Amino acid sequence: MAKIVRLVVIVSALASLFISSSAQTCKNYTFASSKVFTNCTDLPYLNSFFHWTYDRSSGKLDMAYRHTGVSASTWVAWAINPTTLSPAMPGAQSLVAYPQSGSAPKVYTSPIQGYSTQLAEGNLQYEVTNLTASYENNEMIIFGTWSLPTNMTSINQLWQDGPLSGGSPQVHSTGNPNINSKGTLDLLSGQSATSVGRE
Repeated sequence: MAKIVRLVVIVSALASLFISSSAQTCKNYTFASSKVFTNCTDLPYLNSFFHWTYDRSSGKLDMAYRHTGVSASTWVAWAINPTTLSPAMPGAQSLVAYPQSGSAPKVYTSPIQGYSTQLAEGNLQYEVTNLTASYENNEMIIFGTWSLPTNMTSINQLWQDGPLSGGSPQVHSTGNPNINSKGTLDLLSGQSATSVGRE
């Protein structure tokens, strides 16, 4: 009898894990604003997801970057590096967001010059409009519309999170999930590949 009970508990736990993990995918996600994107991908690191609609004729990339498990003392970022993923950080054109007590999240653009960045606000190489963010149930979502060159149908993307101190972003972890949170994304086919190694 004890073996049967143990088996039932294990099966229930596995079923619960499966349901929980399958719930955390991009394809079955509904945005509170009822916004719809034509493509999405589950990013392999840092509990992140990327949704997008791309208009090749205009170069407009309408996107949402979702990052779950975000505490009130965490910043998140999603970026395009126009030239390389090795290294990925220097030259990255980033969108940064973090929670603010009693108000909407802080969201802004930040061009990254090098590894000593403090994610200061600044203009990007590409115009980004409709930049907003939402933070609810420990999930941060960054929305924005990029104006990209019309011949840029594949991007080098990177995404990140790190601690806040005194309302300012601090250096992120150098563990494998953070270092490997980068890759290429074909905006037309949806094919993506990650790039392992130095960020």
